[in-house]
Amino acid sequence: MENKFDIVTAACAVCVAGYVAIVVGYVACFDLGFSLPEIRSTAVVVAVVLAVLIAIDFFGKKLGKAK
Repeated sequence: MENKFDIVTAACAVCVAGYVAIVVGYVACFDLGFSLPEIRSTAVVVAVVLAVLIAIDFFGKKLGKAK
C-alpha cells in the first residue's frame, strides 16, 4: 500500500470540517444564545492552539531525526 497524498480525501475532509463548523456556529448562536463576538473569539483561540500543536508535531519530527 502506497503512502501518498490523496486529493479527493483531503477535499472531502475540508468540506466536512466546513459543514461541521457552520452547524456548530448555528447551534451556538441560535440555540445556545452565544453572541457572534463570543463565538469568533473562542474560534480564534482554538484555531491558534491547534495550529501551534500541529506545528510542534510537524517540526518536532523533523528536528528529532539525526542526520
